[in-house]
Amino acid sequence: MLRNLCLSTLLVFLCACNATPKSESAITLSEVAKQYVTTYQKRENFDEFLSYYDENVVLEDMLYGIRVNNKREFAEFFNWAAGDFKVLNNAPTFVVTQQVIDEQQKTIVLYGSFNPFVYNTNQLGPWRFTTLLKLNEDGLIYYQQDWINYFPRSFINEASNLNIKP
Repeated sequence: MLRNLCLSTLLVFLCACNATPKSESAITLSEVAKQYVTTYQKRENFDEFLSYYDENVVLEDMLYGIRVNNKREFAEFFNWAAGDFKVLNNAPTFVVTQQVIDEQQKTIVLYGSFNPFVYNTNQLGPWRFTTLLKLNEDGLIYYQQDWINYFPRSFINEASNLNIKP
């Protein structure tokens, strides 16, 4: 009886030692989304913002008619240092009103609106948006599709039709 108890205890101990807990460095898609949104909302550290993206990121801004095919082009398009940008009323750049996360598909969908802001003396916004983010196995965004309700419409008068594949 004592022998069985000792063997059972040893077996439980060995099983416990063999169990591999989740790595503390593993980050959930929900945490990535939260950190990404916070970084983007603050709009202070462009390098940190870019760190969420894969080198071969594809961005499609469907209404603006812009498609970029790598991180360099992405950085040129978003370039936070270009122009004079200021969000009004000390608000964050945007607010997220709904977030949908699919862990299996590694996909994040953000719904919300950009707060009113001034860009090069032009007051713009608010602009509602939907953004689709697809992440790779490394947790980096490799595809982003933006649907932003730009107003005034002059922003998109000459936009390319991204429905037509090159």
